[in-house]
This record gives sequence, structure tokens and C-alpha cells, in this order.
Amino acid sequence: MRFKAELWVRLKVADLVAQTAWMTLTEKLDFSSDLHGIVRYSYWGFDAEGESAEKVIEDLDRVVRLDSSFTNQNKHLYLLRVTGDTPGADSITAGDLPLDRDYPVHDTVENVEAGNKRFACDLLVREHRNDRAEGFVSRLESRLKGTKVSGMKVGEVWRLIVNASGDEDAVRKAENMAVTRSRREGVLLNPHYQTSELVGISVPEE
Repeated sequence: MRFKAELWVRLKVADLVAQTAWMTLTEKLDFSSDLHGIVRYSYWGFDAEGESAEKVIEDLDRVVRLDSSFTNQNKHLYLLRVTGDTPGADSITAGDLPLDRDYPVHDTVENVEAGNKRFACDLLVREHRNDRAEGFVSRLESRLKGTKVSGMKVGEVWRLIVNASGDEDAVRKAENMAVTRSRREGVLLNPHYQTSELVGISVPEE
């Protein structure tokens, strides 16, 4: 049986890279009225083939917990998700990262403007070349027992909590913050060798 699998990993402690991005976006690039929070994850997304969803997640979880290329239990939280390869299929998860509630809001931003609300946009940033992904596939394949993996995407997901009027406005603002087009535009990816894609959008609970 075929499944979709995702692994999300973030630091337990303060992420200095995310803090630097926050200060740059709010203090130097003037996104302080739009950006309300930021968090960075390491991300692996891939296809998995195995006997059942339970067997696949058990096999994958054993590897990612013990292989420091994916997680270090002393400094990381992680979420492993396995979903059936059909529309609307259920997911099963493992790990200790509360991804669906992980919405950091910083105290230095202005109040949400009338008529707008907050959206959490998850942008996957990865390199055009897929060399890193091939290495991780080989690493997993050498340790898995009965589960096959393929079609991997590897990169960083930036969760940007933005003040917007709707989904399309939120994605547009997140992309403006992310893509470096000039010294005054974007800070999270260089389009000459990196690309981005939206892997999720949600509305944080107030």
C-alpha cells in the first residue's frame, strides 16, 4: 500500500535563525504591521510503501528517533505523519511536536486591523537541485525494514503568522516576506537557487 509521509522537526529551545529573520522583517523591512509570529521547521515529505499505515509509521518512527540526521531527542521536537494516498484519507501521527497548535505570537507587533484576521502560512523552501533528498532516501532505505520510500522533498518550512483579509492576501504577504527580490524585499529564500511552495494554511485560535 502507498502512503504520503511528512516529518516536521523544530528546536525545543530558542531558534536564533528564526529570531534574526523576525528582527529583519519587522525592524528593517517594515513588515511589523503584517507579521505576528514566525517559526522554522526542518521538513521531509515523501511517498512511502508498506504493509499498512501502522507498520509504515512504526518503521519510520524507529529510524527518525535514532538517526541524528533527522532528530536529536535532546534538542528537537518532531511530528511524523502518515496519510493514505487517496483524497480525504485519514492520517496517523507519532512524535511530540504539537504542530496544529504551534502558533507563536510575538508581543512587539501592532493589533490586528479591523476587518482582518491572522493566518498561519507554511512555506516550504528548498533548493532547485534535489541532491540532499537523494541522500536522505538512501539513508532511510538502509535502515527501514519492509518500508520503501521515494519522491522526497527536503527543506525548511517557515510558518509565518500574518495579518490579512483572507487566504489569498495571507499567501501574497507571506511570499513577499519570503522571496528576496531586492535589499528591501524578502529574506527567507534566494530565487536563483531556491524555490518555495505553500504546504499549509490555517487560522490560529485566538
